[in-house]
Amino acid sequence: MSINKCDLFMLESEERYRHLVQMLPDALVVFVDYDLVFANDSALRLFKAGKLEDVIGVPIVQFVHPDYLYCLPAHVEYLLSEVGPSNLQVKKLLRMDGTAFEVEIKAVAVTYDGKRGIQLLIRDLSDRIRMEASLNEKEKLYKTVIENTVAGVFVAQGDEITYTNPHFAEMYGYTPEEFIHIRVRDLLDDGDLRKIRHEVMDSLSKGTTKIHLRLKGRRKDGSVMYIEGSSSITTIEGEEVMLGIVQDVTFKHEQEQQLRMTALMYQKIIKFIPEAIVLTDDGQVIYANKLALELIGAKDGNDVIGQNVINFIHPTFQAKTTMRMDEIILSEDIAPFTESIVRCSDGRYVDVEISSIRINDYMGKNVLLSVIRDLTNRKRSEEMLVRSEKLSVIGQLAAGVAHEIRNPLTALKGFTQLLKAKYDDHSHYFDIMAGEIDRINLIVNEFMTLAKPHFSQFSSGHIEPIMQSVLSILETQAILLNVEIKVELGLEMPAVYCNENQLKQVFLNVIKNAIEAMPGGGVVDISAVLTAENDICIRIKDEGQGIPEELIAKIGEPFVTTKEKGTGLGLMISSRIIEAHNGTLHLYSKQNEGTTIEITLPAQDSDQERLPGGAYDAE
Repeated sequence: MSINKCDLFMLESEERYRHLVQMLPDALVVFVDYDLVFANDSALRLFKAGKLEDVIGVPIVQFVHPDYLYCLPAHVEYLLSEVGPSNLQVKKLLRMDGTAFEVEIKAVAVTYDGKRGIQLLIRDLSDRIRMEASLNEKEKLYKTVIENTVAGVFVAQGDEITYTNPHFAEMYGYTPEEFIHIRVRDLLDDGDLRKIRHEVMDSLSKGTTKIHLRLKGRRKDGSVMYIEGSSSITTIEGEEVMLGIVQDVTFKHEQEQQLRMTALMYQKIIKFIPEAIVLTDDGQVIYANKLALELIGAKDGNDVIGQNVINFIHPTFQAKTTMRMDEIILSEDIAPFTESIVRCSDGRYVDVEISSIRINDYMGKNVLLSVIRDLTNRKRSEEMLVRSEKLSVIGQLAAGVAHEIRNPLTALKGFTQLLKAKYDDHSHYFDIMAGEIDRINLIVNEFMTLAKPHFSQFSSGHIEPIMQSVLSILETQAILLNVEIKVELGLEMPAVYCNENQLKQVFLNVIKNAIEAMPGGGVVDISAVLTAENDICIRIKDEGQGIPEELIAKIGEPFVTTKEKGTGLGLMISSRIIEAHNGTLHLYSKQNEGTTIEITLPAQDSDQERLPGGAYDAE
């Protein structure tokens, strides 16, 4: 039997429709006379049926939830009498295992195998209902969290406040209902409002959404409050809004202001205390007053702030200082002054004494306040006192024995000359004896100089002619020893109030020492400059072997000298003369580099009153 093209087309169409029905994601069933006659694969899965035979012939009422059985016949009759699809009012069905599930059903009357029946398109709503329930639960949770958050939460769109939680309203003194009529401009100062608008525009242009908030707010009663928090720019229902969370930090701000004022008060007090003061927090310098900066030679606070205070202590004292600081921070007592050595910015070391105490609640922290005293002048005074005592002892010794020694020396020298004339063959022995007698006599004369101080008249004088007078005396000795003397004196150097003969003796002694320090030749540099303190500073530098480090501190004491036949009294006398002129004499030396003598004398003002003065006369 042949199949015509029309029949073939209908068969192909039927197969295609059957395939589409089987591929439907929703369940599709057909029942006739309340018995199922067709179910697609989705329906089998929905009812948890293993195969089609399990459901074919089963009454539809077996799959309808008991709550809806009463209304099923009426709906079926209505569908069979009407043309077109309709929603079936059955909301729950049962699976093969008896479990219920919620559905949405579209129903339509159809003809199946020549009989009138009902086609049901069933959509399982279980997942959607669970998702909606979950969303509702989350929405309730989020709302509960936000409503009970102890922080202000707000949503702003333009100048409108579209949402606030109760705490935000409470912060400003409003009720949530009152915020319906509140605008952003009512809550902020004009300056902060412009600042927020600028930051929003800047964030949008940069593609960022986070904005840090630190603002001054205005409460309902007009009082000022300070708020801090953060916000982000987001989209709600297609509109850009600002979502933010803030805290009232007015108390914190007031505390910070109080701490800042307290710290400023402390700093003012410390600034005007006539002591070097340093504050440290866990070893870090957080403040140093002007005298402390001057002590270490720092230009300003930036040179020391943030550095470890141990960096300014001599290595020998660092461990002891660290241990002492740890002890003081745990104590309420004032630590007694102890000596230490501070390293200055230019590498110098200064002898100091330090006392520390713990300061509680300085900017919210416990810090150490240390008082530092420069011991340079005290130690110099102590050294001068020791030296004066030595001079006094030497003077007393000289006064007691000088005359007794001179008389025998005169007799010895006279008899030595007589013996030399009588014994010409041994004259060289007598020359040696005469030379040693002269040396003893020289030492006695220097003792007498120390033993008989007296005051002599001062007058105005200039350094240059005094120096030239001395150089003319030493020129021959310098040439013999192949020593070049270079002199560089400042132009128009002011006068000094002095005894010219005494200064000549000082320069003669110092320059002569410099020349004799270079027996193989060299250069002696002599310079004089006017300092900022209106002092004349004279430097005399040689290129000799220098002075051993262990002797530098003792130079100037009696009989301490690097010369083979020196007495050490010349520099002592020179120091005493310069001190009498209200000046200073310092010696600096490095082995194999040379020695520098630095003499400082106060310059005489043009209108200075000529007072009768005197100084130690070493003539």
